[in-house]
Amino acid sequence: MTDEHLHDEAVVLYGDVLRLTDAVGGRAEQLIREASGLGGSEFEVLLRLARHPEGRTTSARLAEDLSFTSGGLTRLIARMEEAGLLTRHPHPDDRRAALLEPTAHGRELLRRALEAHVPQINAALLEPLTTVERLILRELVTKLLAHSSRGPVTPTNGEQP
Repeated sequence: MTDEHLHDEAVVLYGDVLRLTDAVGGRAEQLIREASGLGGSEFEVLLRLARHPEGRTTSARLAEDLSFTSGGLTRLIARMEEAGLLTRHPHPDDRRAALLEPTAHGRELLRRALEAHVPQINAALLEPLTTVERLILRELVTKLLAHSSRGPVTPTNGEQP
């Protein structure tokens, strides 16, 4: 182990990104759970579904959006369906696929979660930055994601990249 590696710019930046994610994400998950009872993965599924055109999509697209394994997402969807958070509908064009859609109960819990989450996440991520810094941050995150295994940011339903 060399001193050069201990203080490598990328290693230090990566550590800072992890600390920021832990600080902001931990508080966000706590607020979401308190406001709605939703876990982080349930919240993300409902949020992604709500952002899709017509508010529904296939599990394959959802797995791609969330970077979940198909097995992990299948178990999560089954739990969410059992809890009354989402429902499956036959896909009109593909008999092998189903469309996932939040139930009224799932949409209500998502609404509660977002009412708690939006002010907190804005305070943590946007308020400390100027308008120009926000644009730069969005551009840099998009660029890094485009060069990652996640691939480029692909907006849905009018969402900004």
